Amino acid sequence: MTATSNGSTSADLTPFAGLFPMDAATPITGVHLGIEYRGEVVRAARWSSHLGQAPGDDSHFKIVLLRGRPRPGFLEMLDRKTAVCVPASRSGRQAHRIIGEITAAKQAAYLTRHDVDAAAINSALRERQDNLESQLTDEESARFSKGAIFVADGPGPDPSDIYGSGGPEQWMENLASWLLARCYPKLPVATDRLSDPLCDDDFGALFASIFSQAGAGPDPLNRLGPALGLSPSGSRGPYDPSDCPVFPLIREKIGGGPASFDEVHRYLAYDVGLTGQLASLFLLLFIHHQRPEYAIQLTDEAAIFMADGGPLLGTRLTSDLIPLLAWDGGLASNGASIGPASEPRFNDARHHLSVVCPEIVNNSEDTAAEVLACTLVSMSEKIATSIRILESLEAGHDATDETGKLKAALDRLSRICGANYTDVYHSVRAVYPSLLDLRDDLETLRQLALLDSDSAEIFEARRYIADSLVPSSAFPNLAVDRETLLTGLSPYRLTGSRGRGWSVIARDAAAFKIRYTQAYREHHRQFHDALPGFQSALFTAKKKSAALGLLNTVVELGAPVGTGLEKELAAIPVGPDPCSQQGSGLDLSNEPYCSECQISLAQTVPLAELARLAPQVDMALGGKTQELSRRLVEKALAGRTDERWLEFLQIVQASELSSLANTLDNDLVAFIRQVLN
Repeated sequence: MTATSNGSTSADLTPFAGLFPMDAATPITGVHLGIEYRGEVVRAARWSSHLGQAPGDDSHFKIVLLRGRPRPGFLEMLDRKTAVCVPASRSGRQAHRIIGEITAAKQAAYLTRHDVDAAAINSALRERQDNLESQLTDEESARFSKGAIFVADGPGPDPSDIYGSGGPEQWMENLASWLLARCYPKLPVATDRLSDPLCDDDFGALFASIFSQAGAGPDPLNRLGPALGLSPSGSRGPYDPSDCPVFPLIREKIGGGPASFDEVHRYLAYDVGLTGQLASLFLLLFIHHQRPEYAIQLTDEAAIFMADGGPLLGTRLTSDLIPLLAWDGGLASNGASIGPASEPRFNDARHHLSVVCPEIVNNSEDTAAEVLACTLVSMSEKIATSIRILESLEAGHDATDETGKLKAALDRLSRICGANYTDVYHSVRAVYPSLLDLRDDLETLRQLALLDSDSAEIFEARRYIADSLVPSSAFPNLAVDRETLLTGLSPYRLTGSRGRGWSVIARDAAAFKIRYTQAYREHHRQFHDALPGFQSALFTAKKKSAALGLLNTVVELGAPVGTGLEKELAAIPVGPDPCSQQGSGLDLSNEPYCSECQISLAQTVPLAELARLAPQVDMALGGKTQELSRRLVEKALAGRTDERWLEFLQIVQASELSSLANTLDNDLVAFIRQVLN
């Protein structure tokens, strides 16, 4: 029930009743140039001066629905963003008749709710009620279409254009669009190109997308960035607000600054025509992008939260803090001023200082200097310890890019210094563009310092495993374990968030050592079992190759053959001397190889290479000795014998020609030449 103009009460069954209660501001939205704006609708029985005032906070327009025509002069009190809708006349007999029938239909539905045929009766009554409500809507449309819409500073829209098809909600949307277009004929952004209107629910996802916060994807920036001037027009590229059309407006409004944050925010939101949250977004992005640096000074009571869930501990927003913030639609109520960055107060610097010195949160400016000094001394000592640990772990091994990153982190931390909180704050800002990097470096320092007591043990484990040469072809599982351990034992992994920690790796290293020892002992046994036979065969092949080389110098025996075999045989390693260490007596506790023969797990007896070359030597030497035999037989058959021939015959009788390699030397070769000639 609502109060009538004469003070009596009657049922309010007009089409506006369920949507817009009397004497209350009902929020609605309107879309203009691709942006959804908030507004309000107020229904009133009679005109009052407060109805003509500007819309409330977060509202860009106001629509006032009156039952009757206001008294003359009311336009002088009307805000530019307010429209007053007046019908042509009060509700006539037809409207009252329809309202009466609607009331009767509702009463009938109530009275017959327990009837046997209640469902059928209610369906018929509902259909009748819908028809009557449609008639009432048409009546109201006709009344307001013949009435007037008043606005300040000019004529209002033609009522027939507003109260056309549709119902009250559509009428209010039509009028809202007209009001917004009148107040904001153009905007500095190209949101009219968007397929869906930009609304307040979009800004949290867009802000997170711009700064690649956890859980955020690129879609919001790709969809909205070009229209807002936050990425190149016509592209789905990265965040780049260099040509953002709103930033020059902000700079101009701030001037030499600092300026009231509320004034700048309201200027963007209500004078330029951006919504409140869109204005907040552009102001934050302006602070992040602008150089020389600007800052937002917050109120002392401000409650701002970071993307990680923790609170902002300071009272100033600087460029490096913006990407770390959680989106907050209420920024306007937390900002005090905005302008070029100035020297920070202690409360302004508290958040940055708390990353280096968490205890600073519980200290005042008077006690902060001592706490900071102690923290810096402690950090310097840890840095020195960490450098020593890194140097120890690097000894005997090539430095990697990852180790270089650890050293760079320690170098950055060493540059944080200062005699007071202001100096420390400025050194942090100068060294670290992002506080996330500072947190990562401090965690690296903490992890490195924890390795101090275990550094010698880590070094020995890493040295032992690195010197354990494991061929993947013969020992695939052991080779994988070795590589995994070496990766885990790198300083970068030992200090990283993905590392498993020394205590876990130490157990794995001990297990690897056991498996490696078993494999090495078996390999050592097989190696030395095969070595004597191999060395004997290699010695024989080399003697034959030397004999072949001598016979190749005898021109009468034909062209040289197997000329490269001697060199290939020489390249085959002979191997170590016989080893006295065998079985369980082979101690690998300190070194991953036998202290006597020092063979590695990757070292094998080259039987295959010898098996390839030895037959080639035999064939080449056999060919030469066969040719020598043939020439000697020819000489004997021809009867061309002399004293030298008889001497050579005695030599052949003393040693078979096939075993000539054992006795052949330069003198014998010279003698053969004389015999053949």
